[in-house]
Amino acid sequence: MSAEPIRETGTGWYLYGVVPAGVEAPAAPAVDASHEVVAIEAGGIAGVASQVSLDEFDEAALPERLADAEWLERTIRAHEQVLEAVLARTVVVPCRFCTVYRDEDHLRAFLGEHATALADALDRVAGRVELGVKAFTASEAASTAGQAESGRAYLEARRDEQRRREELAASRSRIAADLHEQLLAAAEDGVLLDLQSREASGRREEMLFNGAYLVSDRERFEQALGAVARKHEALQLELTGPWPPYNFVPEELGRG
Repeated sequence: MSAEPIRETGTGWYLYGVVPAGVEAPAAPAVDASHEVVAIEAGGIAGVASQVSLDEFDEAALPERLADAEWLERTIRAHEQVLEAVLARTVVVPCRFCTVYRDEDHLRAFLGEHATALADALDRVAGRVELGVKAFTASEAASTAGQAESGRAYLEARRDEQRRREELAASRSRIAADLHEQLLAAAEDGVLLDLQSREASGRREEMLFNGAYLVSDRERFEQALGAVARKHEALQLELTGPWPPYNFVPEELGRG
């Protein structure tokens, strides 16, 4: 029998994101409401953080917490609200959900060790925001192969259905590539994200495209999106944001 992981006790530091030194922390509710959000400076940058109970936020406790839908929703909402409050006043390099350090010394050590890379990341996203674009389309018609009267007709119908599926997939791939090219031309950077299921997107339509873009000129980007919408009238386009630039932070900086 394997031993259960030992849980830490006491308080640790939850890091929401990194900002330039001298920025005041926002007066937003923390993930642990018993502590306030503060800015901890080190190496010419600052971490926006708050104290948390390690009994609740320690790595050993997280599997149980993440399985608690109410806790997860409440904590994600607080995490995002802090970052949105920061973004409203300054540039921010966001950290992953539940980035926790054992104590303030560990947090300061991370900031100091990665100060140059974090400062470069702040420069990269300064004056820019992340915008999301999703495209939805009606689902393809249901299969008619099962309605065939004979075995031969059934096989032919199956082949026709497979061919239609392949043509549809190729067509959607071309459309997605065209959307990304047009939108990328109006942004500083962009990435394609995984498509979401209907349950995740909350839409009845099928998702065909999901992208995130680092944008400095929102008006220009929205004009490009309008041109895309006119070109692909059958699609339903959804613009979201602005968001903290989660998709444009170096992977190694997402967690200490």
